[in-house]
Amino acid sequence: MLVFDIVHHYLNHFLTPKHQQDRLQWAKLVRNQDWNNVIATDETTFRLNTIRHMHWQFPGNRTVRRTVKFPLKINVWGCMTAKGFGKIILFKQNLHSHFLCNEIYQNGLLPTARNVFGRSKNWLLMEDKDPKHRSTFSRDWKAQHDIKQLPWAAFSPDMNPMENLWALLKIKVSMRKPSNIKELIKAIKQEWNLLPKELAENLMFSMKYRIESVIDAAGDYTMY
Repeated sequence: MLVFDIVHHYLNHFLTPKHQQDRLQWAKLVRNQDWNNVIATDETTFRLNTIRHMHWQFPGNRTVRRTVKFPLKINVWGCMTAKGFGKIILFKQNLHSHFLCNEIYQNGLLPTARNVFGRSKNWLLMEDKDPKHRSTFSRDWKAQHDIKQLPWAAFSPDMNPMENLWALLKIKVSMRKPSNIKELIKAIKQEWNLLPKELAENLMFSMKYRIESVIDAAGDYTMY
């Protein structure tokens, strides 16, 4: 009889007691947040020839998977609200605060906000604590454009539903088997446009369950 192992790696930062306490306090702070008024955002990278983190192997066997040292890649910023998916920005360069504000916020975040909320400024930006998001330049730019920020806790990828979205989108893109950057970009855009708005609604409204899970876990990581 053949027996196989499923190999799947989950990588999370180690949480100190201080990190857990911060996550717990944050969860209690946003527990009653109206998620209809939030734009969730995040960045990720799509690579050609990526190594899959789940595969079949015989028990005790060491599987060697070969890849290129510097795979071709494209960076992606995306956003969503409870009413659907917003703009995406694809870019090849490394992300820095000036590009984030003058290109991504200007051409991605603000148009999405206008499409969803009209002239209302009664919405919150949800993004992680990446230094580029918190730099003086970024803070000043957001203040000048009346962008209000949802508080966030460090080391909390499980709280951002965009992470779940990226995982799904990468599967869909990989199924198209793009062989070059041009095909990869095309696949990302097409799959993004095919995402149903009900998915965005479900992901955004999962926030209340994520928050309760953090509280139940006393600030530790959750199943999300």
